[in-house]
Amino acid sequence: MHRTSARPARLRAALQRWEIAATLPIFVLLGAVAVGLTVGEIAGLSVAALGLPALYYLRKWAIASVASSPEAAPQTERDLFVDDADALMSFCAGTNTSTAVMLIEVDPHLMVGGEWRSKFTDDVFTRVQKRLALCVRDTDIVARCGDNVFGVLLQPIPRADLDIVLSIVERLQSCVSEPIALEGQTLHFHSAIGLCLEERSPAPTGAAIVAAADCALRAAHRANDGGVRSFTKQMQKDVEVEHQLAGQVQAALATGAIRPWFQPQLSTDTGILSGFEALARWHHPELGILSPRQFLPAVAASHAFSQLGEVILLHSLKALKSWDTAGLRVQSVSINLSVEELRDPRLADRIIWQVDRFDQKPERICIEILETVTLQDGDDAIIRNLRTLRGAGFRMDLDDFGTGHASISHIARFGVGRIKIDKSFVANVDTDPNQKRLVAAILSMAEQLRIETLAEGVETPGEHSTLAQLGCAHVQGYGIAKPMPFEDTIGWVSAHNAKIANTRIGNRRLG
Repeated sequence: MHRTSARPARLRAALQRWEIAATLPIFVLLGAVAVGLTVGEIAGLSVAALGLPALYYLRKWAIASVASSPEAAPQTERDLFVDDADALMSFCAGTNTSTAVMLIEVDPHLMVGGEWRSKFTDDVFTRVQKRLALCVRDTDIVARCGDNVFGVLLQPIPRADLDIVLSIVERLQSCVSEPIALEGQTLHFHSAIGLCLEERSPAPTGAAIVAAADCALRAAHRANDGGVRSFTKQMQKDVEVEHQLAGQVQAALATGAIRPWFQPQLSTDTGILSGFEALARWHHPELGILSPRQFLPAVAASHAFSQLGEVILLHSLKALKSWDTAGLRVQSVSINLSVEELRDPRLADRIIWQVDRFDQKPERICIEILETVTLQDGDDAIIRNLRTLRGAGFRMDLDDFGTGHASISHIARFGVGRIKIDKSFVANVDTDPNQKRLVAAILSMAEQLRIETLAEGVETPGEHSTLAQLGCAHVQGYGIAKPMPFEDTIGWVSAHNAKIANTRIGNRRLG
């Protein structure tokens, strides 16, 4: 366990602050231990009955005493954190005070220097925990509740509203964002924070408020914006749907309910279709068409990324064959590979075998990887898979470029042939001078490295036109076409080709 070393000092501080005559409660608890009460029974002693805000500290002392016995079941730090929250929730229920729980996830995938990350994980996260403890009061609790998740529990105060808690969150974010120097290298951190106020907890228990904060953390993590989410009832409903989908995802993959839709990518030079991106969609009988954002957590919970990848690849190869039969010139299909898939030592061989089976050239399949993947440069399986695929002739795109910590060295090391400029940079590029300068800088860097570019999330003719003027080679987004089922692609391509056929360049290219 990683309990804070300041606990005894906090106990003394609490006793002094509330001027507690601690002898009676201590003997009450010692007596409970002596007569053989369980940890749960001792933990259930009523704060209201003893009337002591600091009973929490005495209670933890008693629980630690019992837990040290050989027959006691071990408690994790998260277990103790939930007990902490339970004691304070009980106290708040009988007083005019309130508390809050915050869970902070420090994303290890965004730590520079992945080759030595695992060796120093405990040291690094111990430093993070100490930093967080310095950002709150001595009587607040900071605990490590998971490999890379920390919990902060506020001691009861007269009014813990959202504004007050968010001001604390800002301090915590600032603490986490500070780089850490270790063995001559610098580590950078990305964080997501979920919180729950005592008044919004689904039930007046420690387990309920911590679970609610965890629910908010998952919402923050899915948003992938380094932000903060406060628990709402809708989040609870989302979690219930997620659990429902997790139990159905394997069957959906097996029956074809999950399959790719295809979004066109155009050349800004000619307007010609340069490819499609395959994007997973779940045709759910009750919930309708679900996007990856809605069901990928269920895929992760079911450990089904490998099956999902196989389904998307298989349908993409079938689509290429059908487009060829129809006489359509579709150069390539882009498929997304997750970190989980790339860690499969047999991935590259399976992809190569499938492409050979459909008699397709490897360059017609473009492998899209996120910036976080390029930071796993100590993961031998990932390196081996990407190098094997690149060596076999598959193209490599770096997705969501600009949102992480990928460096030029990472781009070169992984053989990236094209970067996809994230939609956050593309939005309003035609009207916002700052956006335009950012995109121009990315395009200039890509030109120097002789790497192609594609802008994602293009929604307006103005954005399309500006990107073309700046020299971005390819575009993709709702302003061109939304993702569509395969059955609609042939008609769309035919109509698009007809639209540009009368242009001078179009006649030369299509004729």
